Amino acid sequence: MNPFDLNDIFKKNVGEFILTFSEIEFSLGILVSYLENGIEKDPLIPDIIGLNLDDKRKRIRIGLKDNSELIILWNKIDGKLSDCNSFRRLIAHGIVSNHLPNPSIQGLVKAKPRNGVKGFIFKDITNELLEKKLKKLIDINTGKIGLGVLNSEIKQWKK
Repeated sequence: MNPFDLNDIFKKNVGEFILTFSEIEFSLGILVSYLENGIEKDPLIPDIIGLNLDDKRKRIRIGLKDNSELIILWNKIDGKLSDCNSFRRLIAHGIVSNHLPNPSIQGLVKAKPRNGVKGFIFKDITNELLEKKLKKLIDINTGKIGLGVLNSEIKQWKK
């Protein structure tokens, strides 16, 4: 396959990753709404849907504190989500360059301070890594230990 076709596939995967992550963030807002307001009310509450990701995650944890089975399920989802969120931040905020003929992007990541000086390191993101993270996101969204299952379980619990 020619490098330009590979680059197009890579860019498609970047877009799919970002879009899938956005779907997940929206779903988390719905879950917060169900946990805090019940399932009978319209879950599209701007103050909840518009929360940042960390606040949604905290509020889900708080909302599930009285259900040990669901908190276990949430912890599994949340662990995978943490990894994907770090990757999303790199793609969304740290892109330095896109390279041909080997499709990859180079991102800038904050490094731990050394001798009191903050710094950055460069990280290459290949299509293989991107596809792996995308599969993880899809699993978070629709897998056996995913948000779809958690959504159903919360609705059953809150009936």
